[in-house]
Amino acid sequence: MELKDAIRKRQSIRAFKPDPVPRDILVKIMEDAIWAPSWGNTQPWEFSIVGGDTAKRLGEEFSNNYLNKVPDNPDIGMPEQWPDSNMSRYREVGKGLFETLSIGRGDKEKRGQHYVNMFRFFGAPNVIYIYIDKELGTYSVLDVGIITQNISLLATDYSLGTCIEAAAVRYPDIVRKHLNIPNSKKIVLGIAIGYPNWDSPYNKFRSNKENLDALVKWVDV
Repeated sequence: MELKDAIRKRQSIRAFKPDPVPRDILVKIMEDAIWAPSWGNTQPWEFSIVGGDTAKRLGEEFSNNYLNKVPDNPDIGMPEQWPDSNMSRYREVGKGLFETLSIGRGDKEKRGQHYVNMFRFFGAPNVIYIYIDKELGTYSVLDVGIITQNISLLATDYSLGTCIEAAAVRYPDIVRKHLNIPNSKKIVLGIAIGYPNWDSPYNKFRSNKENLDALVKWVDV
């Protein structure tokens, strides 16, 4: 697949088939992904790749915490405020997704089930966790973003889908317990990965992208 095709084809997948991703394919994806650039070639990223009963237990404990209104405590705080232009895009995604799912604004039960599904990785059979040393700062988090893009695009090339999830790291103590990740590590994000269920209405939705002219200032070009 052409790189530009993978970039445009990639989308957030929110419904997966139960079939696990073969380990050899995950190895191939990661062997290529780690060629991502990083600050001074520091390569700050570390990974735990999860499947089977462990992934199910993580999802169950996350969703139970959500249903029982247990406060989250992510290692990296979730953003609470956005400038108006960013907030409008954020709201548009939520509105568009729920409209695609035929979930009304006042339907608290179905909205709650959506969040339960999210905490269960949308049914993905595998999850890739990325973490870094706690002493590392913003630039190392940017490096994680770069390698996350690599993983997502390579997955697309293998006809796999991904969903980059903050929900997967809202309860880091649960992650540490099941994956034996030490407290010296900062858990940044989780990537749900698997074969997309294209019959699900979840995957009929795609977010819009801003017009280039609204984002780019050309100077002496």
